[in-house]
This record gives sequence, C-alpha cells and structure tokens, in this order.
Amino acid sequence: MNPYRVQPPFYVSFSGGRTSGYLVRHVLDAWGGALPEGGHVLFANTGREHEATLDFVREVGERWCHVTWIELALGDEGSDKVYGYRIVSQESASRNGEPFAALVARRKYLPNPVARFCTSDLKVRPMSQFMRERYGDDFTTVLGLRADEPRRVHKVRSDPTRDIAVPLADAYVNRDAIVSWWASQPFDLRLPDDDPAFGNCDMCFLKSRERIDRVIASDPERAKWWVTQEDAIGGTFRKDRPSYRQMLHQVTVQGQLFRCSGEDDTLPCDCTE
Repeated sequence: MNPYRVQPPFYVSFSGGRTSGYLVRHVLDAWGGALPEGGHVLFANTGREHEATLDFVREVGERWCHVTWIELALGDEGSDKVYGYRIVSQESASRNGEPFAALVARRKYLPNPVARFCTSDLKVRPMSQFMRERYGDDFTTVLGLRADEPRRVHKVRSDPTRDIAVPLADAYVNRDAIVSWWASQPFDLRLPDDDPAFGNCDMCFLKSRERIDRVIASDPERAKWWVTQEDAIGGTFRKDRPSYRQMLHQVTVQGQLFRCSGEDDTLPCDCTE
C-alpha cells in the first residue's frame, strides 16, 4: 500500500520547506500527479517567514498544484469566531508578523518551549477550521515528519484528537534522502547561503542560539520584531537564554561571544520543515 495515497478528505500541511515540499510532490504522484477531490495543500503564514520561503511556496503552487495560503484572523472576543482565518496570496500575505503579533497581544503572554501556542493557534487551528467548514470533523492531517524523527512521529500518532498521517516516516524517508532528491529537481528552496537557520519563522525561540545569532548577523532588522514582542509583554520567549534585545546587542555591538560548539540544540516543533 502506498503510504502517500492518503484517502480524502485530507490536507497536507506545507511549511514552505524541503521536507514538506517533498511530501507534497509524493502525495501528488500517488494520486496520478494531481490532488484528488477533497485533497488540499495548505500553507499557514505567520508573517515571520523569510521571503525565500514565500517564493518557494509560490513556485510549488505554480509548478505542481494549487496551494491555499491561510493566516490566522482574530475576531472580537466573545464572538462565534474569536479564532478565524483569512485566505491570502503571496502578494497579500503578512510580512511583518502581523498575525503572530495580534495573537500575542490577545493572549497577553509570549509562547515558550512549554506553551507553544504559536504553532497551535497560527497553524493548526486555522488549517483545521478551513477543513471543518468543508468536511466537518472527518478529515486527515498529513504531516511531513521523517523516519529519523521517531519521537515527533510517536507524539503526533499518540494524539487522540486528530487523524494524522505521516507518510514520510511510513516510507522510511530521512533527511539525507530528501536533500538528495531536491538536488536533482529543476527548482529548490533558496534560503540565504542555503542556511536552515532562515527556515520557518526566522528567529523562532525554539531554534538554537547559534542559528539565531547567524540570522541576526546576516539581517539585524529581523530581530527587532522579536524585541518588540518581548518589550510589549515585559517578558521573554525563553528563560534559559538572553532576551532578543540582549542577543541583538551581543551580535551587532559586542560581536560573537561564543565559538560554535558543533552541536545544534534546536528544539523540534510541529512547524515541519
């Protein structure tokens, strides 16, 4: 049985990275090259993605299949749709973290490694609402979790509230296989210097300190949004490292304080690559 031939209704959660892009292509191939009736590819934009990510999502949509761009849209508190969504395009998509900032202001506290409501509210909730409006609760979420991510695979498969498929894990696909596959394709994700530090949310608090420092060193302006969120709340995204204001100062004024350890302590998240 082909693990990529997920029965509709379903949606593929496309993060704008190589792993989920590989997943999209193989789901399409399993269905003869096109999405079946009831099949969707959804990209949930937080407004903190690098422009190269948005270009990649657009190119997948132009070359392979329709990609629905979606963003969290908050309604008035007490309304039927406090957490709604809006359909956008590459042209109209948020570029300065507007959905994320609105969520933080509504919640009145910052997401952190324990309470990762940014993923649930900015990505999972809008995409699930999109599907529920069309199919009720009877749909499958297709995630790009690989065979070399067993803990993440086990976690999502243990969630009794969602019908989740992980075809990459079922097909024993790992990171090396995906990198090799993309090397033979006519287009690819073009992050600066091909550095994964720029993938997904540009300076996500779950990324390693070294990755965040690389983004700051390359484009210090990107840190200012994260500084603004911490200042507005009067807290930090993480208690075990300096604030974004301090990290920005250390990199741009003091220079790199620490040599690379050779280890990447980026924490796994449901925002798949």
